[in-house]
Amino acid sequence: MKYTLEEEYEYDFRLIGISCHEKDYRICWGLNSRLHLSLAKEGRGVEVLIKKTNEFSKHALYSYFQEETENEFILLNNRSSSGHLLPERSQADYLFLIKESYDVNLEELMLKIKSIPFVLTAFEVKVGDLKSKENLLF
Repeated sequence: MKYTLEEEYEYDFRLIGISCHEKDYRICWGLNSRLHLSLAKEGRGVEVLIKKTNEFSKHALYSYFQEETENEFILLNNRSSSGHLLPERSQADYLFLIKESYDVNLEELMLKIKSIPFVLTAFEVKVGDLKSKENLLF
């Protein structure tokens, strides 16, 4: 007799895709300025590593924990030299992940992000519809 263990993960965050041709540190600066955050790389630079067949895909990660609301904001680079973090959302250069305790108005947040001069667009990504959503668990 053979048993299979299936694990069900909770995706308790919201996701915004951002199209922007600037470097990650520049979009981070724009988000910090416009949204009054303090996104930063921790230590010597945190990266998300995704294993793809025989190589790893590295993606820059900036994060900020807002103590008064207990919300966490994470900026991820969707593109790397070896592929996309979310291949089905390849039009997004960056992913802005919001783990919220206090309700965030996503429409208002996207309007503020779109108002950054070098951002081309920002759009909501429905996490439940993603095939590669496991790449966002770290």
